[in-house]
Amino acid sequence: MNTVVYLLARVRFALVALLAIQLALDHLKAHEGPEHEIEELTEQIAKGETSDLYLQRAIEYRVLGKNAEAARDLEHAARLDPASLLVQRELGRVYFALGKTNEAIDILSHALKTKTEQPTELAALRVLRAEFLGARREDKKALEDCEAALRLQLSNVEWYLLRSDLQRRLNQKKERITGLEQGIKETGAGILHTEWIEALLDDNQFQAALPHIERELATSRIQSSWRLRRARALLGLGNSNGAKADLDAALLEMKPRVAAKDPDVTLLTEYAQALDLAGESEEARLQYEHARDAGADDWVKDRIKTLKAEAKKRAKETADP
Repeated sequence: MNTVVYLLARVRFALVALLAIQLALDHLKAHEGPEHEIEELTEQIAKGETSDLYLQRAIEYRVLGKNAEAARDLEHAARLDPASLLVQRELGRVYFALGKTNEAIDILSHALKTKTEQPTELAALRVLRAEFLGARREDKKALEDCEAALRLQLSNVEWYLLRSDLQRRLNQKKERITGLEQGIKETGAGILHTEWIEALLDDNQFQAALPHIERELATSRIQSSWRLRRARALLGLGNSNGAKADLDAALLEMKPRVAAKDPDVTLLTEYAQALDLAGESEEARLQYEHARDAGADDWVKDRIKTLKAEAKKRAKETADP
């Protein structure tokens, strides 16, 4: 008899647990997704408009990729609270996504004139404007904004990377190295150390970069990126045989990963760069184009133009008697 009671109790407990799980799932289902949030926020807005409600709904619209709707909500939010730096920053971001670069920059420039005791907000506005100016290839102005942001906040790793990229584009090699050393000191971020090694290579400081590359090779499971960097250093030092061995090994490791579904843009770029350094110019150009189409950095586009020009020159020389 006790066994029967025990089993019935276990069954009842299991049913109660299943019911609780079902109720929780139903609750989550009723509240999941931006569409439901937009419905709720629309009902709240109908009862009384506030800047914060419009801002929240704009964020949900952005999740759905509805930037035009997000822009309208943020414009409402800005009218209700013109002093909100957050609203103006988000409005600038949405304008930029809509291709309204001039309007985006104007919004941020206006916001930066606002008196505030929130230096982190001003820093974020500066960096966002730097990104927009950089996209318009106004690199010098973008760098000024990025420098100003870092003076206000020294702990953001992404901002050091943005400054490094702008300095690379402006050919400020020494300043780039110094800036990354500052970022490493302030944040200790490994990604900045990698960027610093890249900066050394770009400045032809091959001997200085080599021991750091060797240390990374000693511990890295996937070695193709570091073999590519060592090949660049060895080529710079005149060791073509050593560079060839590294490039062959890097290409062998990368090839199956590139052939896999949806390889990331960094891998595509490095694969093209390895082919380029190995002297496979035409294949390198094709791979650079794949990387470009996947969203690679602007220098990839410049390299494609150079390779096309070189191929055209070779063809002309071959055709000439």
